Amino acid sequence: MKGEVKANVGGVVHVSTVDWRGKVAHVIFLRSCPLRCLYCQNYKILEGKNYVPLKELMRGVRDAKFLVDAVVFSGGEPLMQFAAVSELARLVREEGLLVAVQTNGFYPERLEKLLKEKLLDKVFIDVKAPLDDGSYERITGVKGVAARVRASLEVLRRENADFEAVTTVFRGLVAEAEVKKIASQLRSIFGSCTYVIQQGRPELAMDERLRREKAFSRDEILELAKMAASENLKVKIRTKEHGEEVLSFKL
Repeated sequence: MKGEVKANVGGVVHVSTVDWRGKVAHVIFLRSCPLRCLYCQNYKILEGKNYVPLKELMRGVRDAKFLVDAVVFSGGEPLMQFAAVSELARLVREEGLLVAVQTNGFYPERLEKLLKEKLLDKVFIDVKAPLDDGSYERITGVKGVAARVRASLEVLRRENADFEAVTTVFRGLVAEAEVKKIASQLRSIFGSCTYVIQQGRPELAMDERLRREKAFSRDEILELAKMAASENLKVKIRTKEHGEEVLSFKL
């Protein structure tokens, strides 16, 4: 292990059953992100410093090893700390565990490198908005993000990666029109893929205005899911009330 490499850690969930369906995961949240999304619920770890030696993080992985199947890197944006994630992924592999990353797609070259080096078993990629209408800049506060996300999706396609695309929905921000366009764009890139529509929780949002909005109900999200499924996508939904549900529609 390279002793000088440390990770800026926002927190650790030692045993999780909700971050990777069908797997029990040890989740490491890494600080920092290039984006400032209006609805971010992990905004408290976007900044700040808590550098932890990789050997200490791996001690936690080994302690959880007999309870978990996998390690998931989340954030923030984990690929912002590429050296730490790369080294940790190799070490986790040596322990015989699976590896996944939850990413916003901002770093397509880094994602491609990890996939080519066979260091990732699963990718959960946020598709926050349509890729062609300026919504990304409005949501994230950063220019040029949509092009980077599209490049990351192309990487997943070329590498034939196991992945899920995830859109979090909020009234007046990402709703019916946006989901319809995202689903169409995913179909145009992949033909078919797994698409998760996630209930946004306004009360946890970074933006105060969003906190006053009412969350989409499960029934409303089901209607969004049905629309997405019409694009030949395999659709899941996630809600606070019912967790993750795999859906099947007769269209």
